[in-house]
Amino acid sequence: MSDLPPGLEPEPLGVPVRATGHPPVDAALARLAAVDGVPTTEHAAVYEDVHRSLTDALSALDRPEDEP
Repeated sequence: MSDLPPGLEPEPLGVPVRATGHPPVDAALARLAAVDGVPTTEHAAVYEDVHRSLTDALSALDRPEDEP
């Protein structure tokens, strides 16, 4: 429940998220889509987590297949 006066509560953005078919990216996007259900004070942590996940997914593209 919000401590804001009626009518000033934040509303979900409702931004649609489509699957990419790449599991690590899809997991990051699902985490981002769930940010509407997280208190505003925790949004930065979610964004940082999503950024880290996407950075890791991009970095993995440069690694040889036999390297973890």
